[in-house]
Amino acid sequence: MNCPVCGKEMEPGFLNTFGMWEYFLPQGAPKLNWLTMKGIAKRGGIVLKNPDTSAKDAGSLDRPAWVCRDCKRIVMEYW
Repeated sequence: MNCPVCGKEMEPGFLNTFGMWEYFLPQGAPKLNWLTMKGIAKRGGIVLKNPDTSAKDAGSLDRPAWVCRDCKRIVMEYW
């Protein structure tokens, strides 16, 4: 998928939510056993929200998403 802003190829992956965290992991990245900012970054992920900056959310969900690291945009499917 191409970025709707700059036209460059976007990186496929998943937008993940778990408890108070929201993060993007590239497609094929190993799943996290323990959520830490360092662990997410080590897998090439992007932390969007973490417990230190956000109110508590409920649930866990992995949604297909594409990221443009140049434009800092994420495109995702919803249902």
